[in-house]
Amino acid sequence: MRPVLVALHAHPDDESIFTGGTIVTAVEAGWRVVLVVATDGDQGSRPLAVGTDLGSHRRAEVAVAASILGIERVEFLGYRDSGYECVSAARGAQARGLVSGSLAAAHLDGVAVAVRAILVEEGATALTSYDANGIYGHIDHVQVHEIGTRSVVGTDCEHYEATLDRGELRRMRHHLLGRGLEGSLWTSALTEQIGVDEGPDLVRVDVARHLPVKLAAVAAHSSQVLEAPSFMGLPAGAFHHLFGSEWFRVSRRGAGRFLDLVGRSGPATDRVRELAATP
Repeated sequence: MRPVLVALHAHPDDESIFTGGTIVTAVEAGWRVVLVVATDGDQGSRPLAVGTDLGSHRRAEVAVAASILGIERVEFLGYRDSGYECVSAARGAQARGLVSGSLAAAHLDGVAVAVRAILVEEGATALTSYDANGIYGHIDHVQVHEIGTRSVVGTDCEHYEATLDRGELRRMRHHLLGRGLEGSLWTSALTEQIGVDEGPDLVRVDVARHLPVKLAAVAAHSSQVLEAPSFMGLPAGAFHHLFGSEWFRVSRRGAGRFLDLVGRSGPATDRVRELAATP
């Protein structure tokens, strides 16, 4: 029986940006990959021409990106994008009473039941979602963290949380400041709000050899990402230096088949090998 990876994401384009290389790694190894997208991204940062439905347009972009990455099934949970202005969980609480139909306003146990049904139907081996801060604090990402954590309860599915290595961000900031970057464009406080600190449960996946496919999938989301002046508040182009790696926090190791997959996909860190070998 083929192993199945279910990738749970908040918006169209997140699947390619944060897990695109890992998805290609899984597909290449014979895994079936299922993408679950919580919202249609209708509050995206670059509205199209007047009269164009941005949510429908972004769903179509997901279909293209999924084809590029080799994803076999795409499911949308049907919620509205809560908007980037609800970037913190505290402000998101206000959104729960204001934006009807948004993910910020959703009853999470009910959403988790819907995701769990997909996990059970697919016989999922592993689920990816986000870390506790939703990588960078967007309320929809924080909601996806909660949904992912609840959805694996009562299943044998492994669970891994897409994130960023805060230590790597610190090193990149230091390097760019040394090359003349204006400090106000990337404050140290911003770095501390993104990703997680290095630790024993943080795994780096080397996806450099899949970078052309990953970048093609990212480019499929042209309504949002091609001309974005910044991402997660970072200076223009800074995040793209990280595209050759993807990071996951181990939330529920289970049988460790996902760790074995990413550990064999290319040059693996000692920590990946150690986790994959642990009974």
